[in-house]
Amino acid sequence: MKTISAVLIVKNEEVMLARCLESVKEADEIIVVDTGSIDKTVEIAKKYTDKVFTDFKWCDDFAKARNYAKSKATGDFILSIDADEYCHDFSKVREAANTIDADAINVRMVMGRVTPPSFFYFSRLFKNKPEVYWIGAIHNCLNVGGTRDSEIEITYEYSPAHALDPDRALRILEKEVKERGNDAPREMYYLGREYWYKRMWKKCTEMLGRYVQIAHWDPEKADAFLIMSRAYSTQGLDEDARDACLQAIKINPNFKEALLFMAAIVPDQHANQWKRMGETADNTNILFQRT
Repeated sequence: MKTISAVLIVKNEEVMLARCLESVKEADEIIVVDTGSIDKTVEIAKKYTDKVFTDFKWCDDFAKARNYAKSKATGDFILSIDADEYCHDFSKVREAANTIDADAINVRMVMGRVTPPSFFYFSRLFKNKPEVYWIGAIHNCLNVGGTRDSEIEITYEYSPAHALDPDRALRILEKEVKERGNDAPREMYYLGREYWYKRMWKKCTEMLGRYVQIAHWDPEKADAFLIMSRAYSTQGLDEDARDACLQAIKINPNFKEALLFMAAIVPDQHANQWKRMGETADNTNILFQRT
């Protein structure tokens, strides 16, 4: 039987942490790295594990923090989970670790408290070996992609702790894109999305316009065109919105959300045709399942 380490990096998560740790308490060990909490986060963590580390100095780099936490794990596999997430059935983690032969295994990540459900697959269970590690200062990922999906399900929500530093993602992403330019396409996508979230429409379309010129992963590129379309539409730029949305559909004709959004922004006499196409779309190869 493979051993499993549940590994977390946390900061000011006293509201969410206990639920998360309760969901992974069957792990062989729990590693918690605190990056500077001023609330009861460390106190709560110590109720579940004696492996709580407080010596990592936060430096606006999630990969560095996660790799530091990884260095403390001794299990054969690592399950990476955040404080504002929880695992539905830990037995599925053990099953995947013992039956799937892959360095990294994909987990179904489900957004909590939304209807219809929104989900995507992401590598969160991986072999504990030096060749597998985290990259990216924010919206980070493993240096190896998951080759197999599992039945593991993790629900994620929005932690109240984010309100203590609401511009953290924007700050890190702008720094990464400024310093790395076209060598940071993934960060460009997420920066454009961050501008969308913050209602900075013009910056959103400008950044994603740069991104799609160098993008190489179709699911992400299609999603970028859809976000651009929504940002153009919000500004009243209907023709630009339709053009961007059409690009998303050209990349993936099964992109249900893009098809239905096109139905909402074309003249009324064409809307039903796009709706019919949307109804038959199956969302194959999309980045985020939102419809």
